Amino acid sequence: MVEALWIVLVLIVVAITAIVVFPFVVTRMEVQKKTIPQGVVKHDWLPTGRIDFTTRVEDVPDQSKDKPGDFKLLVEERRIVESLAGNENLEIQWRLATLSEAKAVVTQYHKYLSENSLIKSIPEFVSLPAPRLVS
Repeated sequence: MVEALWIVLVLIVVAITAIVVFPFVVTRMEVQKKTIPQGVVKHDWLPTGRIDFTTRVEDVPDQSKDKPGDFKLLVEERRIVESLAGNENLEIQWRLATLSEAKAVVTQYHKYLSENSLIKSIPEFVSLPAPRLVS
């Protein structure tokens, strides 16, 4: 009976120690993950030339395809990182375009439209004569 009491007491002490020490071990492991070197960057982020548009449709539930919305221009970039083992890893990310990149896209789009005769000219509006005041 006394031995069973000692075993239960030891198990309670071990359980309390595990509960107290566990958060410290977890935070220590997270710190170690952040400080482990990931490798050497051989080529920093370079644009690939790919672009994409994105919008948030779920914010406006009754938004149809005909209604204009807010679009964001995304550009793809890549970089090469050499790991500690000497392997080269290709990392790809999408980021929001800068104003100059967006202007370049619009310029190329307008150039394409004009080269392929896809721009339609706006007909000049007929100006109406000014209304006369009746006195």
